[in-house]
Amino acid sequence: MTYRHFQNESTRSSVLRAVADTENEAAWQRLFDLYAGFVFSIARSKGLNDADADDIVQVVFTDLARNLPTFQYDRAKGKFRAYLSGLVNWRVMDKLKVGKRDTDLKASFWEEAKAASSGDDGFAEREWQAAALEEALRRIKPDVNPEHYAAFVASAIEGQDTETVMRLYGISSDNLYQIRKRLTAKLRETVASVLSEMDAPDSM
Repeated sequence: MTYRHFQNESTRSSVLRAVADTENEAAWQRLFDLYAGFVFSIARSKGLNDADADDIVQVVFTDLARNLPTFQYDRAKGKFRAYLSGLVNWRVMDKLKVGKRDTDLKASFWEEAKAASSGDDGFAEREWQAAALEEALRRIKPDVNPEHYAAFVASAIEGQDTETVMRLYGISSDNLYQIRKRLTAKLRETVASVLSEMDAPDSM
């Protein structure tokens, strides 16, 4: 099991080249790190392969580059997650319509998509939380002993059994307990901060 479900650096580079001006490069990198995994996962959940989902990531970030400078977030109108999900869904449908004659596109896709739509919100919520977890892990990693970080991820995130983790990283059960306790607290705090950022994006 991996906890980073979107690591395509070539896509990241192409997106940043396409949408980032020099003054806002750091801000765009932050936005990409926050939302790319979520966008990619939603696109994949609609039946796209990895390459087509990569394309959706690039198109969606181009849309964001055009819209965010004048985007005014209004919490009363709904979560930013819903806005972003809608943007992804729109672009996926647009792509599928263009490629409707592709032999890889199932004839029953539209019926299947409609039938599955009732579960979209639950899936989107899980992916939103997963994206926040990934970003939080990325942020705490530089401040943590590398072996402690690896042991924590193996045990607490990937779910490897205690004996295996102790053996792999040469630590005692008490050390592993202390590592998990300390980093779990740090991770929870960071996840909360990331979710706050994700739910209320700054205008570019």
